[in-house]
Amino acid sequence: MTPNTIEADVPQAIQQMQQQGQTPVAVMLGHEDWLVFAEQSQVAYTPFGSARRYQPALGGLLLVRIDEMNAVRVVTQTELDTNAASHQLL
Repeated sequence: MTPNTIEADVPQAIQQMQQQGQTPVAVMLGHEDWLVFAEQSQVAYTPFGSARRYQPALGGLLLVRIDEMNAVRVVTQTELDTNAASHQLL
């Protein structure tokens, strides 16, 4: 059995959030997950570092790289703002 890819997992997380009445706005990826996603993904990215967080990718959400090792989280605007206030978004 092949493990789920990030591209397969995120739409499921988006659907679960929407069923709970939440509005997902971003996907946060840790360092390792960013590399894994880049390998698995068919989406082409520009080489400009800061531009990456604005690129719609998974489910049309913002793609935000965070300073953690293994982390894939679909978040609401409130969660994104809270994280941005206390952490550096890459």
